Amino acid sequence: MKTRYWWILGLGIVVGAIVFAEIWQQRQLCGGLIVNLDKQATYPFFDEQDIKNLANGKESLENTLLSTIDLKAVEERVKKNRLIKNCQVSRNLFGNLLISIEQQRPIARLINTSSELNSYVYAGGRYLTDTGAVIPLSGKFTARTVLVSGTFFRDLNNIKTKNGQNLLKLLIKINEDSFWKAQIAELQVDEVGEVTIIPQVGTHVIEFGSADGFEAKFNKLKIFYKKILPIQGWEKYSRVSVKFRNQIVCQ
Repeated sequence: MKTRYWWILGLGIVVGAIVFAEIWQQRQLCGGLIVNLDKQATYPFFDEQDIKNLANGKESLENTLLSTIDLKAVEERVKKNRLIKNCQVSRNLFGNLLISIEQQRPIARLINTSSELNSYVYAGGRYLTDTGAVIPLSGKFTARTVLVSGTFFRDLNNIKTKNGQNLLKLLIKINEDSFWKAQIAELQVDEVGEVTIIPQVGTHVIEFGSADGFEAKFNKLKIFYKKILPIQGWEKYSRVSVKFRNQIVCQ
C-alpha cells in the first residue's frame, strides 16, 4: 500500500508540474530578441538592430504573449529581405526569441551596360550569389566583388544552363583565389556564354572563351602574367587569348 501511495503521489507531482509549466508558458511574455548574426559572412550587410526590425515588423514582439507568436511567420518575415538566405527562430526557457540568420553569398555584381538588358538590372546593379540567385544591393555595405555584364544575362534562366553553372564555378574560383580576385575587374559574357575578362591593371583584354575548363586557362594566364608581362611590359599587348587549348595568343 505504501509503495502504491508513493507512486500515486509522485505521479500527481509530475502531472501537477506539467500543468503548472503549461499554464506558465501560456502566460509567459516575450522578454526580448537575441540575434545570432552569420559569423561566416564575408560582408556585414546587417547588424542586430536590422534583424530585430525585420522580425518585429509593424509591432514589437517584446512583452507579447509567447503563445501567440508564430515562429514560422517571424522566420518568413525576416527572409523577405532577399539578402538573407535562411532564418531560424526559437525560444529559450527565459522567454526570449532566438533569431539566427544566414546571409546570401555574393560572388559578383551584375551591372547594366546595355539598354537591351531587361529592367531587372537597375542603374546600381544587383548581386549574383554562389547559388545563382540575383539579389538586391545592400544600403549598409558594398561587397567588393568582380563585376559581370553582357547579353548572357538578358534571360536569368541562362544561369541554370550548363554554361551558366560553369560561369558560377568560375566566379566562385575568382572569389576564393586572392591573386585572381585582385587581378580581375570585370567579366563580360556574351549570349552564348563566351567570357571576356577586363583586368584591373593594363590596357589589354583577355579572351577567355567559355567558362568550361577554367583551371587550365588560368594556368596559362599565370604564365602570361609572371613570365611574359615582366619582360614585355604592361602596355605591350591589347588582346590576350587563352580560349584555345595549349595556346596563349598575345597581340
